[in-house]
Amino acid sequence: MDSFQVFFERFNKNDDAKPIKQLDIDKIENEFVINLPNDYKDFIKRFGDTWTPGILDIIVDSEKELNDIQQIWTIDQIIYDKKNEWTSQLYVDIIPFASDCMGNIFGFITSDLKKENVESPVYFFDHDFDTVEKICESFTELIDKYIEL
Repeated sequence: MDSFQVFFERFNKNDDAKPIKQLDIDKIENEFVINLPNDYKDFIKRFGDTWTPGILDIIVDSEKELNDIQQIWTIDQIIYDKKNEWTSQLYVDIIPFASDCMGNIFGFITSDLKKENVESPVYFFDHDFDTVEKICESFTELIDKYIEL
């Protein structure tokens, strides 16, 4: 079983999670003139908007220094946030794809998405400190960190 399947089966609590269609992926890529990383697209095409509230408890119990990923967003959530919310106001041009339990954002830097990408680094926007920090080299690496918990 691959790591995406393990992550989804172990952590997802969204009974209504639906795979995201290629048409919706095309919509966001055309809207922002980007190419989302292939590993991320593979995940959302298979599992969609995943809700993982139990990750926070595991991180706290194991005393790990890791941000919890609580919600992997729908394409409509990404587009709305990018145009109207946090990521529309940041000093860094970031494409959000998920949030933690406090509303902080996981995303990709737009300039990294201008060419076809098998993988792209993942960044974390902390709204309390107004910082953007690179946390992983790829979406796959991010998912693997949670599986290791």
